[in-house]
Amino acid sequence: MCLDALRFERAAKDMMLAGVHKPLINYEALGPDAVLSIPTPDHYLPLLYVLGTGQSHDLITFPVEGVDGGSISMLAVKLG
Repeated sequence: MCLDALRFERAAKDMMLAGVHKPLINYEALGPDAVLSIPTPDHYLPLLYVLGTGQSHDLITFPVEGVDGGSISMLAVKLG
């Protein structure tokens, strides 16, 4: 199991639940866990679009969680 993927997933979830999205935009500045977890942004950037559509009162849930293949986060984010 890739611990950096798990650490980054936990950090990202904590930021989303706290309504702190700006660091997620500049994810490279979040450190090596983020950089290793997002080697190419094509699967990550849609998350930012989803978060951008949210309202401050929207409930954020994670209907799918876990890591596949030892290092690929399968985290799904649901607003509302």
